[in-house]
Amino acid sequence: MGPGDGLGDRTGDGAGDGAGWGPDGRSAQPGLSVVMVYYGGAEARPVLDALRAEPAVAEVILVNNLESGPPWPPALGPRPEGDGPPLRLVHGQGNVGFGAGCNRGVAEARGDRLLLLNPDCLPAPGTLPAVLALAPRPPDEAWMIGARLLGPDGQEQVGGRRNAGTPGQWLGEAFGGRFARVNRHREPLPTADLVPIPAISGAFMLMPTAFYRRLGGFDERYFLHFEDLALCRAVWRAGGRVLFAPHRTAAHLKSRSPVSGLFVTRHKIRGCWRYFTTEFRPEGAPRWWLALAWAVLSGGLLAKTLLSGGWRRPSAARARSA
Repeated sequence: MGPGDGLGDRTGDGAGDGAGWGPDGRSAQPGLSVVMVYYGGAEARPVLDALRAEPAVAEVILVNNLESGPPWPPALGPRPEGDGPPLRLVHGQGNVGFGAGCNRGVAEARGDRLLLLNPDCLPAPGTLPAVLALAPRPPDEAWMIGARLLGPDGQEQVGGRRNAGTPGQWLGEAFGGRFARVNRHREPLPTADLVPIPAISGAFMLMPTAFYRRLGGFDERYFLHFEDLALCRAVWRAGGRVLFAPHRTAAHLKSRSPVSGLFVTRHKIRGCWRYFTTEFRPEGAPRWWLALAWAVLSGGLLAKTLLSGGWRRPSAARARSA
């Protein structure tokens, strides 16, 4: 298949619940499949170009979640042609959310290794082959790896390495002091090449494709945010490991999407409540405790959005720090 000929493109209106992964029952082939969910912004173009110039990448699957317009987003310029790994497009499903979009992309993946990558997340040169080289070897096929995410200022970004995101840890984020917190970007950088960690960011998640499918993919009840924390907990519950590569980086540029900050915040708040009640209520956490933590976090998110004029469009898209 030529990278720019459109062969292999697929409408994405089918179910993305993890059942029947892969429309033609194909088995995985050696190689890295990169899945990106797109919802506006030109920042994805340099990421696409970099991926297609990376020998470690076997294919790129772009999931276009825009509700209208042509299958190939005009903001990205001409569809890439020439040498490079195949670039395939999933479109027509509309804005089904981040997790559901990823699931639709993974359903098309042919590689035995999978990278879920934000369209505004640019791996540094050498990051992908280095992380693949660090990854556990078969028969260990139950793992997920995140890179260190850098902001536009070159500093480590919030959300790339995290604790599990318990209600108490979110309260620690709100009140500071000596309370345990969710985000760990202020901690000293580990010296090891790969370290276990409770959670990483959905902006960069590398894992065996079969393991993602065995987990059922992202929980599609989350529209935007908190689905990555839920997936990390699913990895640990399944006997796998979430790992952090502190010396391998990706620049998270935070693109602009055609929605308001209030839209994003609303889905953060909804995702937070689902996460608390789905993950911690079954473990015996009192409902009042979940409600208290949710109210504090939601109030802070809403106030920050309103004070920054977040009811206006566009919004900085998918800052994975919640």
